[in-house]
Amino acid sequence: MTLMFELARPDASTREASSRLQRGVEEVVDSRQQHSATLVFVVDGRQVHYEVPAAVLDALLHTAREQAEGHRVRIIAPDAESEMTPNEAAGYLGISRPLLVKLLDRGTIPARNKPGSSHRMIAVADLDAYLENKTSRQNRLSDAMDTIAEQDLYLP
Repeated sequence: MTLMFELARPDASTREASSRLQRGVEEVVDSRQQHSATLVFVVDGRQVHYEVPAAVLDALLHTAREQAEGHRVRIIAPDAESEMTPNEAAGYLGISRPLLVKLLDRGTIPARNKPGSSHRMIAVADLDAYLENKTSRQNRLSDAMDTIAEQDLYLP
């Protein structure tokens, strides 16, 4: 199962097609009254009707908007039981593989070895916990710096 799927930075024709898709999905999202909508896909000249949940419509709209603006899009499925390789985990966290390996070696992020192998696997739930902890630490540091600035406690 693929946990992460990345759309590359789009070329001009992909940007234009994404812009048209964005406008079409916006019309559906603006006019819908329910928690889903029926979309018609044309695949090889054959029409296929699908009931699309609101959350998927919102994800489609966001993806089309980002691609229309020329941005890459990364889609991640972080269920608690899913695991990633170190390369995938580094991409997920937006850090280099060598930094991830240091975090694994220190035990900052737990990992398990594959049976009979030195290859490691990292649970997506552990990566999410690391990100949450990192964000919390950054927020506390920012708050402390704000307090120092507000109380004029900087030393010359």
